[in-house]
Amino acid sequence: MAPTSTTDTQTVSSLKRLVSLLEEENAQLQCKMVKKPVQSLTHEGRAVRRLVTLVEPVVDLVAEYDRRQIQAAEQQVSSNSEPILPTTEQQYTYRAYEKLVQWCPSIRKLVGLAAEADTAGLDVALACTELQKGADGARGDDCATLKTAVAQWLNESRPPPDPPFNSREKYGRGFNHDLTGKLLCPVDYNWADADVRTAIKEYHPDFRVTADSWPSFLYADGEYDPNNPAKGLFKGKYLVMTFRCIFTSPSSAQHELGSGDTARRTQPLKATRRSRQHVARLLKMNTVQPRAIAYVATQLRFALSSCPSWTTVDEDFNHEEFYHNIVDYFELPSSARKALEVNELLLWWNRNVFGRENIAHYRPQRTESLSVSLSKKA
Repeated sequence: MAPTSTTDTQTVSSLKRLVSLLEEENAQLQCKMVKKPVQSLTHEGRAVRRLVTLVEPVVDLVAEYDRRQIQAAEQQVSSNSEPILPTTEQQYTYRAYEKLVQWCPSIRKLVGLAAEADTAGLDVALACTELQKGADGARGDDCATLKTAVAQWLNESRPPPDPPFNSREKYGRGFNHDLTGKLLCPVDYNWADADVRTAIKEYHPDFRVTADSWPSFLYADGEYDPNNPAKGLFKGKYLVMTFRCIFTSPSSAQHELGSGDTARRTQPLKATRRSRQHVARLLKMNTVQPRAIAYVATQLRFALSSCPSWTTVDEDFNHEEFYHNIVDYFELPSSARKALEVNELLLWWNRNVFGRENIAHYRPQRTESLSVSLSKKA
């Protein structure tokens, strides 16, 4: 019996060790299962400020979707009730929600699950929190990058600014400096006029700086034609540089406008080391998005200003209104002619940002009108 007892004891000890090991492995696996979705959601959230909405909390976007679902269900029950039209703010929020589920697909799945299970609502709330972390983190990173980059670009301009810009401090920017003042000046005012400059600096009520006027930096060479207000709009040099700096790479920001790999190469490309993916690729943004342009314009406006930290309202200038004005220009053209202009403007942007890289995405061929397709039908 003694050997058997010893054997049983050893077996029990071995089983205990095995159970202990399995429990440890299980705990590690559960830890990974928790961390991976959270990290993934935080990463997805970095698209929110850049491609979805400038300031609205993620939870508010989902809440607007829920509000509409509940309202639609109530109207089905009460068929005699008149439809309640959404406010302008609710329309903006819902349009942002539609972009949210496009660029953050995880939230679409969770919202669908929440409709089927009561406990999934908690998952949606946690997801919104993680997406929010990613969103605010990305905006903070972009603010920090541009604070230094914009100062460098301006200091390299010719003639050089006097005094030069400090890359660490912003008190010398905005309307405190002639160069940044000129770039920020509304195109409805003439910055070259000394009286106008004084009026802006002294907050004269007839020369307020608000989101109702386009700032000069949005225009090519800062030139505004009152007879053709759209001419050169959203083609400003520093605007494109800022877009490239955020979405492709800081080094690509220095490329000349119109150099988007449009000319065919006469020499074969040499093999180069594989570089890390840029932000646009990580976000799976294959074409220039209107909301990305609006975000970049707002970031540049903030970088040029003397405002020390991010704020939605800078004196009389409301960054959120500015953002919405740009988004509406692209997404809600006032006529068929304006829609064509917007399409051509986006083509110009894509050629200057992506060049040939994503041409199949931003201008796909109409193969049905080409010779291969036509010959098959003949």
